[in-house]
Amino acid sequence: MKLFTNKDIENYYDQTEVHYRMHWKLDEGMGLHYGIWDENTKNLAEAVLNSNYLLMNMGGIQSSDTVLDAGCGIGGSSVYLASHLGCQVRGITLSEKQVKTATALALKKGVGDKVSFSQQDYTKTNFPDNTFDFAWCIESMQTATDKDAFFKEMKRIIKPGGKILFADIFKPQPYNIVGEKDMLTMLNGWAMSDILSISELHETTARNAFEVSKIRDVSKEVLKSVNRMYLASLVGAIGTKAYNMIYNASHFSKIHYKTGLAQKKAYHKHQWGYYLIMCENKK
Repeated sequence: MKLFTNKDIENYYDQTEVHYRMHWKLDEGMGLHYGIWDENTKNLAEAVLNSNYLLMNMGGIQSSDTVLDAGCGIGGSSVYLASHLGCQVRGITLSEKQVKTATALALKKGVGDKVSFSQQDYTKTNFPDNTFDFAWCIESMQTATDKDAFFKEMKRIIKPGGKILFADIFKPQPYNIVGEKDMLTMLNGWAMSDILSISELHETTARNAFEVSKIRDVSKEVLKSVNRMYLASLVGAIGTKAYNMIYNASHFSKIHYKTGLAQKKAYHKHQWGYYLIMCENKK
C-alpha cells in the first residue's frame, strides 16, 4: 500500500484545482466533492450544494454551534454553513493556497466575521480541548493514512456529546485493494492510501469512544456525478497528452484524468459507495 505524506496531499489539491475550476463548477458549487442528485436537482453546482444541505440537516446544526470544517478545501462548506445558519466555523486544510482562496471566498460572501481558515493537520490541531460542537468532513477523513489518529484528535477537540458528520466514499464490504487496479488508480491518483469499509468505520469509531448513530447510503444519488467526472476525464485525457507534448506537467496534474476513468469502473463493480454518516462523541 502506498503511503502519502501531508506534502503529497497538499500538492494534489494545489496541482489539480485548475481541473476542478474547469470541469466541476467550482465557482458556483464551491466544492471539490461528488454532488448528490435528487428529482429537483438541475445541474452539478446544485448537486454539490445539495450535499451540504443534506449533511447539515442530518446533523441538526444550530446557529449557536461551533463547527470544525476538517479538510475544508476552498471553504465552500464553511461559507455555506455560516451563510445559512449563522454559526461559527473554523476551516482547516493542509494547503496554504486553499487557506488563501477560502479566506477570500468568505470575505466575498460576507461571512468573514463567522468563518476563519488555517493550515493545519486534522490529526494534530492547535485547538484547545472540547472546542467544537461538530466536525464536518466532506471527502476528507478517508485521506488520512492513520484513521485512528483522526478520531483520537476529534475526541480531544469535540465536546462530549458532539458529533462528526461525514459525506464520503466507503467500501461496502471490507477487502484488500492490493491487486484491484481501478481502486488503486482512483485512490492513489487522489493521494489516498486506502479507505475504510462501513464495518471498519464502526470498529474504528468504537475504539475511539464514538458511535455511528446515523447512516444513509446515497450511492445511487451520486451516479450522475460519477458519470460527469468520467466524461470530464475523457476530455482531460486528450488535454493532458497534448499539454505534455509541450510542457512537463506536475505529477498529479498528469495522472488526474486516470482517476476519473477508474472511479466509474470501480463504482460499477461496487468497490465503493457514497454515504452520509453521523458519529456521536460518547460522554
